Amino acid sequence: MREEYWYYSFWLVVVGSWIVGFAYGKWLGGYGGLFSELGRAISVPLPGRLELWQPILYFTLTPVAAFVLSQLFFGAGAAFFLFARGVYDSGLITILETAISNWRLTSITSAELWSFFFIMIILVVNLPLSLWAAQLGTQRSVRMLYRLRGRPTKPAAGPELISSLIIIVTLSLVAGLTATFAISSA
Repeated sequence: MREEYWYYSFWLVVVGSWIVGFAYGKWLGGYGGLFSELGRAISVPLPGRLELWQPILYFTLTPVAAFVLSQLFFGAGAAFFLFARGVYDSGLITILETAISNWRLTSITSAELWSFFFIMIILVVNLPLSLWAAQLGTQRSVRMLYRLRGRPTKPAAGPELISSLIIIVTLSLVAGLTATFAISSA
């Protein structure tokens, strides 16, 4: 397979395993089991379980954890851990659905709004950054496998990978600061 096609296949593995995990957790009742607990390794806990300083740490380290864990077993770790993250995220969406269905226009508290905002930051910012980091980790692990087998690879991927990781960590840090503000306002 040409090396350009690998890039898209890594995205397919990463996003597909998250979608399958989400479907398993949401519609097959898999939330709350072993996979949900493993999904916590690369996800952010709910705002009620965090201290004021912890969102910065969790939001910054979850994409790094996704990058590192996706390199296990030459990319198979990405499929496994993102499946688990999908199962865990299905629980977050269930919590959002329950909270929104119980809202009445006159009875919404500011704590509920900030909690909703926090969970949306997890799903809209942290999740895509973690998926991107896992794709980069999978790409790096397969390139490492090629080098171990003695096959030639393009040398330009090293600096591009580091710059992408710096962007991911910077955006995660900004999201963590925003989430810290959400917790302090709640």
